[in-house]
Amino acid sequence: MRAGRFLTARAQANVAAIHRFQVPALTSSTLAYAARLFLAATLARTAARLLGLTNIYWAAMPVWVVIQPHREDMALRAVLRVAGTLVGAGIGIAALSWLPVPGIALTVALTAAVGVGIAYRIGTHWAYGFTLMAITIGVVVMPALGMGADAIPLALDRVACTLLGVISVTAVNWLFTPARRAPMPPRPNPHFVQQLWLRMAAVAVLTGAATLIDAHFTHPAATAAALSVIVFSSVLGSMPNPRPAVRFLIPGVALGVLAAVAYRGLTHLSGGDQTELLILAFAFIAGGALLRAHPRTH
Repeated sequence: MRAGRFLTARAQANVAAIHRFQVPALTSSTLAYAARLFLAATLARTAARLLGLTNIYWAAMPVWVVIQPHREDMALRAVLRVAGTLVGAGIGIAALSWLPVPGIALTVALTAAVGVGIAYRIGTHWAYGFTLMAITIGVVVMPALGMGADAIPLALDRVACTLLGVISVTAVNWLFTPARRAPMPPRPNPHFVQQLWLRMAAVAVLTGAATLIDAHFTHPAATAAALSVIVFSSVLGSMPNPRPAVRFLIPGVALGVLAAVAYRGLTHLSGGDQTELLILAFAFIAGGALLRAHPRTH
């Protein structure tokens, strides 16, 4: 009798657990949201290709991060992304043009640290531009040092793709995004001076060291590692509370790596057929749009 009650209770607990962790079904609103993101990313990528830009995948990146639940927040994020990209790219070009490697590393470290520090101090949507400034200097400097890329075309490519992505996502989603009915919420966590200086110091050390290592080894792996250091340290360091993001960092990175490997493998199997490559790109963009639109994975 006791065994029967135990098994019944266990079965009920298992059913409850399944319902608790079950991924919600795709609703019509989620699918419509994903369709708009797909359209925006596809338009940005297509425009980048027609304009002859080199890194056309950059054009789709703003679509996933500029989109916001409220119209005003989306517009603010769009403006700040462009501004942060322009400032970071400008500092990167100036450093590469006029400074030796140690000076470049110091410039990257200071720019990233200042950007993260100000973003952490602000702690709201207004911080986004400073985070982008910290990231963009790395995006311009690291490939130039580690792989010999020409800094000015690379920076212009980045700026152009950013503009295309921002314009595309804003134009496609503006009418479907509701206006904010309440003021922007205040900073979610109190600001701690000690935390600010610790974060700035950590980001400065990490990004400065990554720049020197990238310049020393001049290898694609070193460049990729240096870019990862500056991106993740800038994003996490800017957050008032990075713990929720850290929980999903490894699964998110693993999923991204697997998707990239799958994409490269499938493009190799296609044999360079342009139609197949286009269909493959659309399929991956559609998958990304669904993940971004779904309530459990956005």
